[in-house]
Amino acid sequence: MAWHPFRVLVDSSENELKVSSDGGDYKLDVITKIRNAAGTIVSLATETTLAAISATLTAINTTTGIKKIVDPLPAGTNNIGDVDVVSSALPSGAATEATLSSIDEKVATETTLLAADGRLTTIDAVLDSIKDTDGIKKITDQLPAGTNEVGKVAQGTRAAASGGWPQYAVDAAGHAVGVVLDGSVYRQQADAKVAKGDSTLVTLDAIDTDTGQGRLKATLYTPDGDPVAFGAISSSLKNDYVKESGSEDLLVDGSTTPHVFTYLADATYDISLQEIRFTLAANGITFGTNYFGSVSGPLTNGVLIEVVSSGDTTELFNLQQNEHFINFASPGGWEWIVSNKDVMTSAYLIGGGVKLHAGAVDLVRITVRDDLGSAGLYFACFIKGNLLTEV
Repeated sequence: MAWHPFRVLVDSSENELKVSSDGGDYKLDVITKIRNAAGTIVSLATETTLAAISATLTAINTTTGIKKIVDPLPAGTNNIGDVDVVSSALPSGAATEATLSSIDEKVATETTLLAADGRLTTIDAVLDSIKDTDGIKKITDQLPAGTNEVGKVAQGTRAAASGGWPQYAVDAAGHAVGVVLDGSVYRQQADAKVAKGDSTLVTLDAIDTDTGQGRLKATLYTPDGDPVAFGAISSSLKNDYVKESGSEDLLVDGSTTPHVFTYLADATYDISLQEIRFTLAANGITFGTNYFGSVSGPLTNGVLIEVVSSGDTTELFNLQQNEHFINFASPGGWEWIVSNKDVMTSAYLIGGGVKLHAGAVDLVRITVRDDLGSAGLYFACFIKGNLLTEV
């Protein structure tokens, strides 16, 4: 058997290099590898694989219809060209063509709209007439409960009849306002109040309202709001001396233990104090000598005059010498009579400005705090008051 040259070749590492016959020529068997730009070996497809790919692309190119692409379009905006939708199932609740057609039939026509416009024009004219015309329009519903502004209302007159006006009205606070018949005219009946200055009031109350005449009862009030009453009969008077254990004699020795004389509040009615009056009689009453009655003075402690009203104590004066009786008296309330026995009176006019409350601790208190045993022949204090039986 003849030997062909280079039947077996080896490389420098003694690895065999294969040789194959290509027709009549012997060639080295070499596996060709292609590398990419990074130097990495890239395996090439075989000829068979390339042929299959070519056939598939040709089929896609020449066949009509959507090819099998099952992946969804990526999220975002995707332009897919002109798309005709032949049919599509509507979502639940979507309007169908029949529904849209029904809606179209119910839309007002131009004729209907023109008719409605005419009615609106008529309504606008009626409203303008109501607005511009005097008088009450026909509104029969009552005003809603609560406060309703109805503008300026003038009350006319109406003769008494079965359908006459009610006998009373109410003010903003819900208090009844009396209505009286004056002939054929109903008029409001109200208390009249006359104010003098900032706080002193005179309240006038109607006693009767006979046609053409009437009587009023007046109640006077002090600036503090206390009523001033003037008794008309003796049963409403409470006039008495200030007393200590039943005695009204102020000629006592109070230098060691003061003597307290009082005029007490009534158990049932309030008392409106009118006057506090002192009367002193002595063999001689002089002035400018600091005497108190007939004894040398002035007194060390004095005769203290106090009023307790509503539990509050007010000191009116402290008498220590004869001149003090002049200062204590109201205008015209002091008198001095000189005779074989001198007499001096000093009256403090209250006029109802102070009230002693019924059943309370209120009182008028006179406290003798010096020895007055030889100050005179007679010394007493008399209180005038009115029982407020109708206030």
